[in-house]
Amino acid sequence: MAGIIGSEVTPTIGAVFIPDHYAKEAQLAIRKQQVLAGTVDTRYEAEMRSGRTLHIRHALNLAVTAKSDNTVVVPDANTPTDQDITVSRYVYTAFNVQSITEVQDDFDYAATMGGQIGYALQGDVETQLAAMPDDLSDSVGTFGIELTMDDWESIWTKLQVGLAPLGNRYAWLSSAAVSAWRKLGTPISKDYTAANANALDNATIGRFLGFDMVESQYLEAPATGQHDCYAGHRDQFILIRQKMPTIERQRILGDLSDLTVGWEIFISAERQIVQEAAGAETLDDNWGVWIKTV
Repeated sequence: MAGIIGSEVTPTIGAVFIPDHYAKEAQLAIRKQQVLAGTVDTRYEAEMRSGRTLHIRHALNLAVTAKSDNTVVVPDANTPTDQDITVSRYVYTAFNVQSITEVQDDFDYAATMGGQIGYALQGDVETQLAAMPDDLSDSVGTFGIELTMDDWESIWTKLQVGLAPLGNRYAWLSSAAVSAWRKLGTPISKDYTAANANALDNATIGRFLGFDMVESQYLEAPATGQHDCYAGHRDQFILIRQKMPTIERQRILGDLSDLTVGWEIFISAERQIVQEAAGAETLDDNWGVWIKTV
């Protein structure tokens, strides 16, 4: 065996002969689940392909009057109003790549970043929706405190009293609120439900008290350990996407660059619920409940 002679060519000495390599696939930033838009009312989008303001007419229930002999019929002359919704949120995201960068780029920066545009734009829609629950009149719970079964029954009762239609009811929950819900036991026990029987095995949530349970990371957090959650009927919140996310690319000769822009036009709004009582118009928002919890 040869002895040690030293003076080896180490990686440091031979550095100019050793190439660096970049992975062909970029590590993309993590993404939140975008689920809220699918739980609100989008029926007006077809009507609002043009125009700026949507007017939703209110029709009131009629009052009944007992008819006495030899009396004149008095018509019910109520005065309804309408709800005006202006489509005004006009947003974009963009990047501008110099020509020299495009020529020397081996990995197509423009294509990679172009794939990020849709997520950014839809994220703004989710953020706007997540900001709406704390404007509702009815609320249940205390910030930083897990919901009890009594709290959930109170939420259900409020929607029943508010005459919210059965079906198409959703609950938006933070991850912490989902965990608290599982710990109640009853919602995932096979003795009480079939929808959530595998909730512990798969860490999933299904239906509870008529609500489709939706976990979202977009919900607002007033402070650490607190979230604005929500439960309500689909029709309580309105989403009008007048222009779906659109991506355009333009050559900018003055900069010798290529500008890529993604943009959209939409609005989210709280529906005015016309109360059942006949006579004067009474408006409310009792098809939804603001949940203050973890």
